[in-house]
Amino acid sequence: MEYAIDDLVRMAKRENNTVRPYLFVNPMQGKHIPSEPGQVMKLCHDLANLVNAAYPKDRLYVIGFAETATGIAAGVSHYLDHAVYYQNTTREYRDDQEYLYFTESHSHATDQMLRSDGLRESLGGINRILFIDDEITTGNTICKLIQAFQKTYPMENIRFSIVSILNSMSDVRRMELERENIDCVFLLKIPFEYKKDSIMDISFQKELHHIIDEDDPVGFEELVFDTVTNVRRITEFEEYESENNRFSDLIENSLKHHRYMSVLILGTEEFMYPAFSLGKRIKEHQLAEEVRIHATTRSPVIASDTEGYPLFERYQIRSFYDEDRITFIYNLKKYDKVIIVTDAKKRMKSISDLIHALRHAGNDDITLARWQMHS
Repeated sequence: MEYAIDDLVRMAKRENNTVRPYLFVNPMQGKHIPSEPGQVMKLCHDLANLVNAAYPKDRLYVIGFAETATGIAAGVSHYLDHAVYYQNTTREYRDDQEYLYFTESHSHATDQMLRSDGLRESLGGINRILFIDDEITTGNTICKLIQAFQKTYPMENIRFSIVSILNSMSDVRRMELERENIDCVFLLKIPFEYKKDSIMDISFQKELHHIIDEDDPVGFEELVFDTVTNVRRITEFEEYESENNRFSDLIENSLKHHRYMSVLILGTEEFMYPAFSLGKRIKEHQLAEEVRIHATTRSPVIASDTEGYPLFERYQIRSFYDEDRITFIYNLKKYDKVIIVTDAKKRMKSISDLIHALRHAGNDDITLARWQMHS
């Protein structure tokens, strides 16, 4: 399928970011804007087809970039012919782990890490590393990670590819990467800083900006899924798929074959693909007429009711991963059922914030489904 820019790009304005004041918001990505799981997975399938055609025999190690691209990177892997391993980069540091460090200079949260346990043993079995992000402007961040790989591990027989939905690199930059044997695979080429000026005058509509500071979570159902699978370290992709299927089984059984008019599956920050898989399952099994998926995010983006602007409402909530960190959720509305999907530990203040935001938007039937990871 061929995509037009307007299919995949909505322009939004970052809050207090002078380095890169705009954000491309993709209505089909399942991140900032609630999206149909079928559309999200179709987008992943189309990108995977390009990769399969380019590298029909390569054994692949896929790395998805936190936080925005973790969902689509795993979604692409779902449709790849030879995805051997999968891993997310992360911004969630653990002092009992070792990492490769790099940074994302234009971001609001610049610390990027790749957990390194298991890498040395696994790299011998692959031919190519795919770095998947939603949008590429220069490729500098990925090149920093490639340099970290090459410095730490012998990489003579491994090739690299940058895979993205959008690519706004200059032709000169792409040729520079080609000379370094780094391929670029993408669905859509867009102009550099596309329509940046169109959102520079956008400002907050104060009545649409909510800060949640309640500490008493109102009643909600909780389900716990025990697993040893954690894709913040290198993981066999078949194992990850199997665990996602098992998780979806748990949630589907809990719904007792009830049919809803509308369901929202809401991931948290880097934890997105299980929401994609679950949304796809609920829709395919006709458990809801309307299904939407999206996620909380670290991205502070302005909300406005300006006509044509993509983000009309913003809730500010404490992070599920660090109660001292602020995160955001955009464009909430009322659904018959909401399922929050997270791999965070049980932090009641953060849970309370999100529950209150959902209830403020009119949602009463809320389930918190936690991946309790033993790794």
